[in-house]
Amino acid sequence: MRSGKESNFSIWDQVKHTNPKYTKPFSKFGGKTLTTIDPMYQIQVMTGIFGPVGKGWTYNVNYTYTDKNVFAEVLVKYFDKGWHEFGPVSSVQALYKKNGGLDDEAPKKAMTDAMTKAFSHLGVSADVFLGLFDNNKYVEEMTKKFETPVNIKVVNVKELKNDKQSNASGTTGSRSRNQTN
Repeated sequence: MRSGKESNFSIWDQVKHTNPKYTKPFSKFGGKTLTTIDPMYQIQVMTGIFGPVGKGWTYNVNYTYTDKNVFAEVLVKYFDKGWHEFGPVSSVQALYKKNGGLDDEAPKKAMTDAMTKAFSHLGVSADVFLGLFDNNKYVEEMTKKFETPVNIKVVNVKELKNDKQSNASGTTGSRSRNQTN
């Protein structure tokens, strides 16, 4: 049971479930396995709720660099009966790899992590952050929820070629327009 007015959960309830197809396990130091979420999936969810980035939602990123780290602070704005914003939500990433080389992806990694955290404040993929993906039965339930039946129509390529040729000469299918059964 959750507390608060149900109307406060209108966005949360639309974005709280995660399609398992866009997750993968990640082993963290100490042997604990976490679930990561594809960042493009999260952007897709935001776009599905608010519209294209720059139109129905947007974000601003400020970077701060130290000798060893880059900090990304993300401010998110979205339109829901008016513009709303929150943040900054921050993340930090090491500028150097373990081998001592510069990690030129560090700013992007920090930004992506901060955006993931920010989106979670709206409820995006809340089930992952609430630990529900640790339960195999829940993941199976979500897999079924997001499955869409695929309708495949078998097409005879020879008929398609005949149809193209017939259409070019003013006929449809494999017979002329005036021909009947």
